[in-house]
Amino acid sequence: MEEFFYRELIKYLKLAEEKRRWNPFKDIHWAEANPDTSDTLAHCVETFCAVEMYLPDFTSKMLNMIRRSRGRAWFHVNWGYEESKHSIALESWLLASGHRTEEQRKAAEEALLGAEWELPFDHPRQMVAYTMIQELATFWNYRNLEKIATKEKDWALVGALRLISVDERVHYNFYRNAVKEWMKHDDQGMVEDLKYVFDNFIMPGKSQIPGYDESARILAKTGIYGPREYVKLVKNPILEDLGLDKDFHLMEEREAQYKADREAREAALQREQIIVGNGHAIPKNGSSTNPHPLNSKALNEQLENNKARRNGASRSNAENGNGHQRSPLLDAIGMEPKRRAAGTSQSLIVPDAPGLPPGEEGHENGNGAIIRPVPQDDGGGATNGERLPGSRGMDKLDALDQQLIVEGDEKSNNAEEMRAERRKIRSNRIKNDRLRRMPPEES
Repeated sequence: MEEFFYRELIKYLKLAEEKRRWNPFKDIHWAEANPDTSDTLAHCVETFCAVEMYLPDFTSKMLNMIRRSRGRAWFHVNWGYEESKHSIALESWLLASGHRTEEQRKAAEEALLGAEWELPFDHPRQMVAYTMIQELATFWNYRNLEKIATKEKDWALVGALRLISVDERVHYNFYRNAVKEWMKHDDQGMVEDLKYVFDNFIMPGKSQIPGYDESARILAKTGIYGPREYVKLVKNPILEDLGLDKDFHLMEEREAQYKADREAREAALQREQIIVGNGHAIPKNGSSTNPHPLNSKALNEQLENNKARRNGASRSNAENGNGHQRSPLLDAIGMEPKRRAAGTSQSLIVPDAPGLPPGEEGHENGNGAIIRPVPQDDGGGATNGERLPGSRGMDKLDALDQQLIVEGDEKSNNAEEMRAERRKIRSNRIKNDRLRRMPPEES
């Protein structure tokens, strides 16, 4: 999982820098803020702005839990940076539109920062599940709020919410990928965590924000977010995507897939030497569960190779032509390491880590990963000629809903998988529509 998180982090950062970074001071036309918009719209914006005010708690409390996981911790820091822009944009609109004064902004800040947000769950995996749910809910919060801003013709707020929505969709997909990866290794444990989180889920800020219940009532009344939206737009699509029914039971097809994956991994583990430090027990050389014991020479070679992994880093299947691990960073950049006549330099941190002998660095890659360009939007929300397909498991979404979902998916780490899922959903809908039109005797 640590190797997975690190590689996901590198892909996430590459796409963010190339496709998604935006400037709240330059990329939003604040002069188009509409002073005639409703008090209800301003109250909804203020509510979301209040939630973002607890960003120091969101970042610091979680970082204490995951600081030893570089992939998760560094992603979380980037998440905090992007969320801070959301807060700045929402606050800027309240001031630019004239709905709030600077004095009111300061008073709200003082009222909010007196309280402190605490982690709702005490296990990192449960927090990943919680954040996945919360990020999808937040995407729909901002998307539905944008629809109201459009009706009230506030193009500054529409532009801000459009940028923010895509960020939230990408955040959701990062955590979604993590949950799906964990299910490959421990589907029962992950499903138990997911059910526990769903059973105890509340949006952040409920216990900290003054007047939260009234704010929640307004959000539900306007159709931005309430119990109905939670079930229809968040819970049901997540369960469908993970192959779970409403009672959190795995669908037969997905359960069979996980079982086959587990059996393959267990067979591979039986042929491995024990590795200490990553929290997993692997059969020892003399164990009866290890049908392929290593001879003494192979054992010594493997123990040497394991020295570089003492801190728990898992072995990667991504290797270059010489059997050495490939770098996710260099893969993202699209280059091979340069050759040094003297070989790799010695590490001061891990002095006994094996280096590469002179002349063996930077050979042409024999079986490395293929870097595929991210599909470009054709201007209408479609990618590579694909028509707007709609959300997984959802219907009756307008074209802009679909476009933003596709844009967020395409700028996520798992764009190819998301396209395949959309094609499958579309194919199933066509089949179902055809069956509904058939006479009863034929169907």
